[in-house]
Amino acid sequence: ANRQLGRFGEQFVYDLERFRLTAAGRDDLAQRVVWASQDIGDGLGFDILSFDDTDDAERMLEVKTTGLGKFFPFYVTGNELRCSEDVPNQFHLFRVFDFGREPRLYILHGSLRELCQLDPVLYRATI
Repeated sequence: ANRQLGRFGEQFVYDLERFRLTAAGRDDLAQRVVWASQDIGDGLGFDILSFDDTDDAERMLEVKTTGLGKFFPFYVTGNELRCSEDVPNQFHLFRVFDFGREPRLYILHGSLRELCQLDPVLYRATI
């Protein structure tokens, strides 16, 4: 159920980005938006590759979706955190919330380490 909700949220943001670029008169860029987690794989540290409509710069969008409220915590992978730190000017976290009722979102731009309180919750164990 969580994976399906995640895919729905990514589709929502993918469509939103294509609409944003088209509305800005950038059909050329709208056609180049890539749903990277679906088309390439889920280990890149972002889900959607989009573009800035003014200078054509790449925007790397990570989507986190919940059916709950705005302040409900979300999980971030090590890859996502590294991506946000490696390319903070290009990294955008799209937090989609209230998805089942009336989807809304906010966007965090930059390093997640600087923008969020991060608590370690997973450990890798080997024997």
